[in-house]
Amino acid sequence: MYSEAPEFKDNTLYRSTIGSLLYIANWTWPDIALPVNLLSRHVSNPTTYHWEAIKWVLRYLKHSSEAYLRLEPDATKQPTLTCYADADWAGDAKSRKSTSGYVFFLNSSPVHWYTGKQNLVAMSTTEAEYICLSKAANNLTWFDDLLSSIWAEPTYPITIY
Repeated sequence: MYSEAPEFKDNTLYRSTIGSLLYIANWTWPDIALPVNLLSRHVSNPTTYHWEAIKWVLRYLKHSSEAYLRLEPDATKQPTLTCYADADWAGDAKSRKSTSGYVFFLNSSPVHWYTGKQNLVAMSTTEAEYICLSKAANNLTWFDDLLSSIWAEPTYPITIY
């Protein structure tokens, strides 16, 4: 288990690497958002186990540098907004808090994503899912208002999976 792993000596290196990975996850690589989020929880006391996990993420980025998201607007039709949301019930072993995640697609292109620990402890997987859906719906409402101001028409219906 990682709790028995020796402490990582260069805390500054760990923090700066996590900061860079957080920037990359927020702007260009949504698929690393969850592992970077989980690793960022240990910036105050990282172990060599956590540093090895960071190196796995860096290797993944290096070997998948040719992969990319193709974002092509379709000006011929009204934009379609879709959301996928999911929660991992009690995924954090210490606090028993769940992890939420969602991604918004505009005409099949990802335009906004989020992953993070929920603020409270859910008593069931259903409650964790509802908390995740509530957060996604709140942000979806704001995002739809933004799109409506750009296109001057709402993007209804909005589908949430």
